[in-house]
Amino acid sequence: MLSIGEAVEFFRQVFEGLQFMHSCRVAHRDAMDLNIMMDPKPLYPNMFHPVRKDMDRSFKGKAKHYTRIARPTKYYLIDFGLSRQYDPSITEPLELPILGGDKTVPEFIADYDQPYNPFHTDIYYVGNMIRETYLNKTRGLEFMSSLIADMTQNDPEQRPNIDEVAQRFSTILKGLHWWTLRSRLVYSDESHFKSFRRYVAHWVRTTGHILFFHHALPTPPDAEPTV
Repeated sequence: MLSIGEAVEFFRQVFEGLQFMHSCRVAHRDAMDLNIMMDPKPLYPNMFHPVRKDMDRSFKGKAKHYTRIARPTKYYLIDFGLSRQYDPSITEPLELPILGGDKTVPEFIADYDQPYNPFHTDIYYVGNMIRETYLNKTRGLEFMSSLIADMTQNDPEQRPNIDEVAQRFSTILKGLHWWTLRSRLVYSDESHFKSFRRYVAHWVRTTGHILFFHHALPTPPDAEPTV
């Protein structure tokens, strides 16, 4: 079970990671879901079995674990096999399409023989990752819809750059009430029974987080919590 705050923190770190890369004039060119990893160590202090993460490494008992609210963690962009760095003097680099894990990039489908700005494509990749993994499968993140729609526009020139994305996301975040961030992210395919059971479990857990003064937005320890 995820809270909205946990999902929002994930978005924040991904946006900031891509913003740092683009500031260094590096285009990732394959920023899809499988190329974003989470550091499990804060959540699983003794780690877990490589086959079943709910079991300990000896496979003799359950793995000790914490929530992301209790033990905030970090996310990392990985796999730079298709990445490229550009000279700062090249403000609008152009590259022929190269297919990564996400095969839905509109400009690649429209004309595979025309070069495109890979920074614009990075915006689509991240926006589509959030759309397909979260917005299309859950309820509660509707406040992200407008930004993600702009990030995934068919015309790459109309997409916001990563600085604009980060600024708009910051504005969205400031407008979110702590109660919203504490709320559960509801999956669209849940049955009524499963939804009720998860609702009860979530608020029991959330009550504990509030009592222990855990922030609704699980910012890692080396960064200042904003909520």
